[in-house]
Amino acid sequence: MINNYSKLIRLEQWYKNIIVFAPLLFSSDTYPIHMMFVAFLGFSCVSSVTYIFNDWMDREKDRLHPIKKERPLASGKIRPKQATVAAGTLLLIVLCTVALLGTFYGSILLAYFVITNLYSLGLKNIPLLDIMIIGGNFAMRMMAGLQSFPDMSTLPYFGLLLGAIVIFLTHKRSNDIKLLGKEKALKHKPVLKYYTHRNNYFFRAVGYFVVILSFFVLWQNGLMIYKVIGLIIQLLATSFIMSENPEYTSKPQWLLRSKIWVGILVGNVGLWVAIWYLDNLM
Repeated sequence: MINNYSKLIRLEQWYKNIIVFAPLLFSSDTYPIHMMFVAFLGFSCVSSVTYIFNDWMDREKDRLHPIKKERPLASGKIRPKQATVAAGTLLLIVLCTVALLGTFYGSILLAYFVITNLYSLGLKNIPLLDIMIIGGNFAMRMMAGLQSFPDMSTLPYFGLLLGAIVIFLTHKRSNDIKLLGKEKALKHKPVLKYYTHRNNYFFRAVGYFVVILSFFVLWQNGLMIYKVIGLIIQLLATSFIMSENPEYTSKPQWLLRSKIWVGILVGNVGLWVAIWYLDNLM
């Protein structure tokens, strides 16, 4: 039963909210470190509530998917009443985190909650907008680590994030078709018919353009070149691995199975943390 609830709230997906801590690497307008963990918890709980709602809305379509059919609501392992109680408990935790962190944090969580549920109710069927909403959701995760609205100096970091998400999602759209076959894929997610190879390559090129432009702006403003190179290598490695392993786009955490990807990640994180520590020490 515990395992079913863990799957219901997608506990394994909470790693996505680690991006709440990202502003520590480029901004001084962050919460104290212990409150960053509170921000992480609140965002994780609100994202779990939206996952529950989304899974309830998609339970029939998910039964057609080789991986998603095992979700607790699609498989019937958890009943609607049980899911409702779980969602209510998570919302109470969210309200506590908002009380601790304030209005700006609360407004981000509210925007995320509303937009994500609108996505589940139908916006996900609008091509390109579906990708932009998911990218915006990740931007809100990162913004939740700031005490106020980001200034112009931090915008390139959000550009990097949005560009990377677009690249990832075009891989995911292509890989959904590979995993399911075209007929099942369109039944599972009708919007996939708009994500042809040509369109995906175009959107991916736009994503890479945004990433390169953001890196250029950051480099012009003093970002060390070896940071830029390290992050580009990470992005290219991610893109290559996902092209070779279609199932990784449904379970991005499986990237941790790749020793090469993990090695690059550890190197990049270590570099950024070391530089941040030295800058603050001096």
